[in-house]
Amino acid sequence: MTTLEEMGQVMRTAPGPGADAHEVADWYRRKADLLDHLASGGSGVEATRMQALADLARDHADELVSVSAVG
Repeated sequence: MTTLEEMGQVMRTAPGPGADAHEVADWYRRKADLLDHLASGGSGVEATRMQALADLARDHADELVSVSAVG
């Protein structure tokens, strides 16, 4: 799959307003994977930024799941 195809897949699978926390978390993980791929194909500041965004997306996914487990 090309990066462009992966970007399209992430955009098409964005969760709707009725999605539960696990569905949203799964989407954030897919987004993080995409950002990892973008980071690996780049260099310098832009690659570092993409990697940081991937880490934030994963952290957010983990937070969503942990909050839903408590609530």
